[in-house]
Amino acid sequence: MKTALLTGLGGLTLLLTSCATAPHAGGTPPVHWIASTQAAPWHEEPVVAEPAAAAGSNVLTLDAGVTFQTMEGFGGCFNDLGWQALKTLDEPRRAEALRALFGPDGCRFNLGRAPIGANDFALAWYSLDETPGDYALKDFSIERDRRELIPFMQAAMKYQPKLGVWGVPWSPPSWMKTNGQYQGGRMKQDPQTLAAYAEYFSKYVRAYRAAGIRLYAIMPQNEPVYNNNVYPQCVWSGAELAGFMRDYLAPQLRRDGVRVELWHGTLPTPPYEMVQAVLGDSATRPLVTGVAFQYGGQKLLRRTHDDYPEQKLMQGETECYGGENTWSEGLTTFRNLIEDTRNFAGSYFFWNLVLNETGRSTWNWRQNSLITVDRPTQTVRYNPEFYAMKQFSAAVAPGAKRIAVNGGPFHNVVAFLNPSGSRVLVFENEADQPVDAELAAAGAHWRLTVPARSMNTVTFARP
Repeated sequence: MKTALLTGLGGLTLLLTSCATAPHAGGTPPVHWIASTQAAPWHEEPVVAEPAAAAGSNVLTLDAGVTFQTMEGFGGCFNDLGWQALKTLDEPRRAEALRALFGPDGCRFNLGRAPIGANDFALAWYSLDETPGDYALKDFSIERDRRELIPFMQAAMKYQPKLGVWGVPWSPPSWMKTNGQYQGGRMKQDPQTLAAYAEYFSKYVRAYRAAGIRLYAIMPQNEPVYNNNVYPQCVWSGAELAGFMRDYLAPQLRRDGVRVELWHGTLPTPPYEMVQAVLGDSATRPLVTGVAFQYGGQKLLRRTHDDYPEQKLMQGETECYGGENTWSEGLTTFRNLIEDTRNFAGSYFFWNLVLNETGRSTWNWRQNSLITVDRPTQTVRYNPEFYAMKQFSAAVAPGAKRIAVNGGPFHNVVAFLNPSGSRVLVFENEADQPVDAELAAAGAHWRLTVPARSMNTVTFARP
């Protein structure tokens, strides 16, 4: 097995492995185990093969004969402030950070999220058409996005050419809202405004695709239940969202020949009625590809799958925390990744990919990020949640199927079957001491001693 050491800025060393093909005695399939602890993130651990007869009664077993949802991929949100932070680095350091997120020897992110207009980590409030009463959208433009968001995506595409992006607004143009402001208020519900807003989305998709971005999905509103914070927001009821998608947005896209997935979302801790109002409408549900939840909304993943099994599900945004980027928060995010994928999330998105050393938004809200750029020292720090995401995204390929996993000593565990035939086991040892475990897959058995408070990924090559 070929390995290479990459020393990150700020003294951080990453172990990069070119392939998961560590052969073991007795003809067993090759196995590769990566563990991350606070002291040693992304560290290769030894796996000991043993005869099946030696296996104990409490064996963690993968069953590829039982499959669940298909995994579409992993990623994060492209925000103005992330690109601003990266631009302060020289080209080699910036390339290192982007490669760590999107490259084949990094997280391998294949998906991304984009705000339509300003979000809470934009440089300032803006929309794509702020001319009051411009129902014909003559002044619609993505020129503002060409300064920050689109260059960020294009830089990522150098390392992930097949990057897929979905877009969602935090707020419509202010003149389309009841209070005429970016903050607070509701979406107007008169036909003229709703028709113009549907065309706004259609123009957005076509403009981004013309700019070379593979925009695969749109959602009508970020957090439609909130309008009490300092950043751009807008309230919709579930019935209003259903009516907009059914009577305005889907017909406009169809008239314009725009083929794009239409999702319901993103929904943070909503009452379940927000889901039912859209998917329970027999005319709207066939138009909707899936539902995107975020942070607290994860509790509704299983219920939505049980009620509407044909719908794809997404975790569209992880917990944001307060900018401390602690190991404990990283473990919680890792635990949420396991829980959400076990509850049928087929794609998973972190919030801020990159922030500077302050971690602060334009509106003075401090949050976590996968990577921190320290501008005074020109160094790059990979935070705990970077490893939480990489433990999944570096091993679970697009098109993988979640499979059954049974037994074993761990509470938080999930498994996948990649299109290549390799099997991936992801689990947490939440105990404060090492735990001995036995694994069984493809007719072979292995023994490993799992570090305390660790994130773990074991990849079994195709038998």
